[in-house]
Amino acid sequence: MTNDDTDNKLVSDYKKTFGQQVHHVSNDDNIRIHPDRSLYDELEQQHLLKQPRHPVGLGFHLIRDGQLGLAMLNQTPVFLAPGRHTFWSPFDHLIGVANIADKLITLGNIQIVTIDQGELGLSRRNGETILLDPGRYILKAPHIFEKSTAANAQYIELGTYRRITVPVGYVAVAFDIGKQIIIRPEDTKSGPFETNSPTFLFDKQTGFQSVQLQVRELDELKVNTRDGITITARGLITYRISDARAAFMTVQDIHGAVKRAAEATLTSLFLNAAIDEIAPPVPVRPAGEDLIKLKPENDNENFNKHIRDAFLHDFSHKVSQWGIELQDLNIEKLEFDSSVKDLLRKRAQARVETATSLSNMRAQTDIATQQADREKQQAQINAEAAAFVTRTKADADYYAAERHAQAAKLLQEVPLAAQLELKRLDVATVKATGDRTTFIPMNMHIGDMAVTDKHTGQMYWMSNTTSTTKL
Repeated sequence: MTNDDTDNKLVSDYKKTFGQQVHHVSNDDNIRIHPDRSLYDELEQQHLLKQPRHPVGLGFHLIRDGQLGLAMLNQTPVFLAPGRHTFWSPFDHLIGVANIADKLITLGNIQIVTIDQGELGLSRRNGETILLDPGRYILKAPHIFEKSTAANAQYIELGTYRRITVPVGYVAVAFDIGKQIIIRPEDTKSGPFETNSPTFLFDKQTGFQSVQLQVRELDELKVNTRDGITITARGLITYRISDARAAFMTVQDIHGAVKRAAEATLTSLFLNAAIDEIAPPVPVRPAGEDLIKLKPENDNENFNKHIRDAFLHDFSHKVSQWGIELQDLNIEKLEFDSSVKDLLRKRAQARVETATSLSNMRAQTDIATQQADREKQQAQINAEAAAFVTRTKADADYYAAERHAQAAKLLQEVPLAAQLELKRLDVATVKATGDRTTFIPMNMHIGDMAVTDKHTGQMYWMSNTTSTTKL
């Protein structure tokens, strides 16, 4: 069974036990004046009104229209109708005059009570609480009117009578016969929670507890960090009561307890943190810029996130047992004294210089790396070009050799082709020697050989026919 089911059962059982002791007045009680009847008629019907007996204009006491005379006739309360009245007996006397529009008219043991719209009258009769709805009533002792109150009041009390109406977003926390009673808005939809139990306890100052989202500011904390630096911090927590029964049964003053526990947890987190973790002015290089810049001293987003995550992890586990659902923590203030600020500034400057050197080293390394990459790429291009040239030359030599082989074969097979080749050689020789004259025997054949004499330097052509020609 869930906590909501338990609360429903407790409230239902309680209404059955104590709710039936509350009495609402009805027409059967014969104390309510019918709306269509006047007060004079009602009093006369109940033999409580005395009409004037003297002729008009005679009499000592004048009661005007719209008024009631209050008189005691031999210790019996009697109301006097408008007119003139004279008392002859020493036991009769006029007490006063009241307007019939007065909300409360009292004469002896009789009370004439008017309850306006939007109000609720509270009266008692022989120890029983009786509620009076809007209207006019004539009450006789022991029925005594106590007071009237706004009908929409969240809490109404008269003697042992309690009436509670719970607004949305709140719960009412009460106790009776040793048990806690949690009254929720849905428990009072069909009507207010009512009881006449003499042991019912409800504090109207603290009994209504909000279950809406709570935003509570923590006290300002002065804490020494792990390295002995004093800081001033203030936070803001956001939470809500998720389990009213656990919250108000387990912890007294749940909101104060949450606040104090949050301050203790936050203090512990700061005690275990170093100043460099709290205010780390880390050098950074903005995108697209070469200059190194320092983060502002008040830019503690990383640390705030670290503190928030640690706080939510540790504190959520603790307060969840109290019926509390923690939502968030915000660090509103985080300050240091002037000496610490100077120290942080010097540390930051050192970090900037170190970061600048590292940045320059990285830049030089990047340049060298880029140069090496370029040289590597150039060497690769050159190697590929040389390989291409070699491959092209080889292809050309192979093609030339193939063409020469084809030509030689053609010359051997076709005589006319051989003659044409000889003529081409003649032309080439003439072009090469210029004005020199070269004699070539006409009876040379393809396949003849040229021999040079080592002593005379003369060249001889040898034919396949073994004849020799001197040049």
